Amino acid sequence: MTKKTICPAAGVLLAAAATVACAQQAAAPAAAVPPPIVASHWYGGVALGQTIQDLLPEAVPIAGTSSGAGTSTLNAGHNRSGFKVFTGYRLHRNFALEAAYTDYGVFAATRFVTGSADRRLKATMKITGFSLEGVGILPFESGFSLYAKLGALYALSDTTYSPEGGVVGPDKLNPTSRELTVKTGIGAGYLLTERLSLRLEYEVAKKVGDENTVEADIKALFAGLQYRF
Repeated sequence: MTKKTICPAAGVLLAAAATVACAQQAAAPAAAVPPPIVASHWYGGVALGQTIQDLLPEAVPIAGTSSGAGTSTLNAGHNRSGFKVFTGYRLHRNFALEAAYTDYGVFAATRFVTGSADRRLKATMKITGFSLEGVGILPFESGFSLYAKLGALYALSDTTYSPEGGVVGPDKLNPTSRELTVKTGIGAGYLLTERLSLRLEYEVAKKVGDENTVEADIKALFAGLQYRF
């Protein structure tokens, strides 16, 4: 075999080998990208938002107006601004424990005796609390996550009553209450960087306060930042 016949044959063999290799690469399935592993870590953050005191119609009663001596109407300022500071530990990709201090703000409600604008009883309520919650988390590859929370709130309610126009106020004009109550919430997060994320959440604390300090559900819509340590 001459040199001229060897070169074309070698070229044909090399071309065939390259074709087979390309076919094998095309037939091989692409390797699946594993989901990111969320290691256990501490985190913390702050949030601001709007709070609502969901008063019952019979809240802030005036003595004598419920026994036929007169009627009254309740004028309540429901919406206030609040904030919270929180910290937590993420034990698993789908679960964390979280503690928070929340200042729900100062609420005001005034009950007027019907037919007399001067006869009224005003209640001013300062509400704060410490909470501990379990957080179930559903993360997505896009950086978004959804979560739900369930826990307990140690609520602190301080109320000041201001009777005017000769109305009879409660026995204690500055009552306080301290009690444990149920707290629930839902929310969403978005990862801005590897450590910093946005949070938007809606929370409800059930039956905060008592009959002396005015009992009501407290609802809050918070937006905040969370930092991973």
